[in-house]
This record gives sequence, structure tokens and C-alpha cells, in this order.
Amino acid sequence: MSGSSSRGSWLSLCLVLTGALVLPMGLRAVNGGLPDAPVKPSYLPSVESPRVREPFDAGAASALREAQPNAVVIGDSMAGTRLDPRQLSTLAGKSVAALFAPGTPVAYWYLEFKNLVVDNDLAHVQAAIFFFRDDQLTSQVDVTPGSLDRVARDEEPELDRVLATHRLGALSGLHRAAGVAYQFDRTRQWLEPGLAHAPIFVVAPGASGTTFLDAINTKVFPLDALRGTTSADMPEEVDGTPEFSSQIGRSVLPEIVRLAEASHLRLAFIRVQRRPTADGPPAQSATLTRYLRGLRVYLEEHGAYYHDDWGDPDQPLAIYADGDHIVRSARQPYTERFFQRHAALFR
Repeated sequence: MSGSSSRGSWLSLCLVLTGALVLPMGLRAVNGGLPDAPVKPSYLPSVESPRVREPFDAGAASALREAQPNAVVIGDSMAGTRLDPRQLSTLAGKSVAALFAPGTPVAYWYLEFKNLVVDNDLAHVQAAIFFFRDDQLTSQVDVTPGSLDRVARDEEPELDRVLATHRLGALSGLHRAAGVAYQFDRTRQWLEPGLAHAPIFVVAPGASGTTFLDAINTKVFPLDALRGTTSADMPEEVDGTPEFSSQIGRSVLPEIVRLAEASHLRLAFIRVQRRPTADGPPAQSATLTRYLRGLRVYLEEHGAYYHDDWGDPDQPLAIYADGDHIVRSARQPYTERFFQRHAALFR
């Protein structure tokens, strides 16, 4: 009896293992027959499903090759409202190109640096200057699908690795292998909508998904029926700045440093001052101060230049516009002071 039971257990195990091996082939066959099968895999396959993407901005790459700048400044609107690249070029006596993209994440800056500067045959570029806020260089990791298309090549393995590590931790390698075998991102595109609507066919036969959802929102969970939560309306003083040592390995900063070292480019990082108060510079928590100390040590150990605008007496509240941007009339004086303080970057 026990022998028969043992054989039955082994048979069950073999069936499970066989199914695990055969299933990926079945999913691949279904996926290959879908109407939108030609959709290319994402350049971030570990974290993003295949989709139609915008083309790489070959025009921007070509324009930079034609300009052959001596230095590039990279960042979002924090850099764009502070530096005038034409004025800086005149002051430095060298060509300075601005890669400013408002609202972009650090991953976008990394791809600009990699694909528009390092791998773009810029024969005369000597320095790359990044403008950033607080812990942005290491904590801003997640990206919106499609937000990087214009600066991404067909494959971006290093960025994919960083994003997968950030989201999945030690399981990122296993997740990537399973994605290749099972094509679950591709499968999700057709399977998930069906599973999401399946309960509707059970509880409300004949009703459309939209009609059923409207009924749920207007009759079951209307706003006036929800219980208020006092704590949700109370401000909380939470210092969320992470430790630098816990973030650096899950960010693109080491890859930016590696690219610069391999290309013999001078790197500079300028931390902009956030909106000050009427009485002086903005307050800094103990953990943010500790984080910035770790960031500075890391960058200087790797030969990068670091400067912090915090506490600059020439940047009072009066020159700020909305948020952390500064007014247009302050752009020229800022550029002049920037060159005077950091002239060594252009030698």
C-alpha cells in the first residue's frame, strides 16, 4: 500500500514538473498568435511589459555631434531656471550644451549621459555637470512607462538591473529568468482583463464592466457613506530621508560614475538650494544632513566634484518664483556666480 502511495506521489510530482516545463511553451504559442504580437519587448523587461514605444531622439543626438560641446549640463527645471548655457559658454570661452528636461527622473539623466554624451562620438566634451535636489540622485528610482523612450536605446541592461533590484531586491534575477521563460508580462496583457471582468459575469450576468463599476461607486461606496479619518487630515512630521549607504547600490549613480571614469570625463554635481524662508535657508533634518555627508564622501572618493548651494546668501527668498525655481531675472546673476565659483570645471 505504501509502495503504491509512494509511486502515486512521484507520479504527481512528475506531472507538476512536466506542466511547469510545458506551460511556457503554451503561453509563447498564445502570445505569438495575438494581433499585436510584433510589439517589441521593453528596454526594461524586468519591470515593464512589451509595448509600442516612442523612437529614440536621433535628432538630438545628431545636433550634439554637430555642436561638439566641451561641457554638458544635465538636469530638470532646477537647472533650467538657474543656468543660461549661452552666457556660461561666453564666460568659460568654451561650448556648453544644456540637456534640460523639466520633470524628468534621474534615470532619464543617466540615459542622456550614456546615449547622448558618452556613446555619441563627442570628441571634445570634458565635463558633465548634474543639478539635483536633496536625495534625488539615489532615491528617485521608479519611472513612468514611456517617460524614458526618447533617450533609451533598444536595450538598457544596466538600468533594467537597477530598477529590478530596487523593486524586487534579491529576487530580481529569478524574476527576470521567469519573465523570459513564461512571458508573463506579455501574457498579462490579454489574461488580466479577462480575470478582472470574470466576477462581473458571475454576480451580474449580462452587465457590462462599466455599468457594474458605476453601480458600485454610486450605490455601495458613495463618498458621503465613507467614515472620515481624522488622522488623514493632520500633517505629519516624518523624516523620510534614507541612509545613503542603503540607497547607493540600488541607484543609477554608480553607473554614471563608472561611465565617466571609463570615458575620462570630469563629473560635477550641484545640489540646488530648495525654497528658503524669509529668515534664511530651508531647514535640514539630521538624516538629510547625514545623507548628504555620505553622498559627498562617495562622489569625492570617485573623483567627482560636489557643491551644495544650501545657505548661499546670494539666493534669498526674493529670487524664488514658484516652488524651488528661481525668477528669470536671477538667471544671469546665478550663471555669473556659478562660473566664478566653479571655473576649474571648464579648464
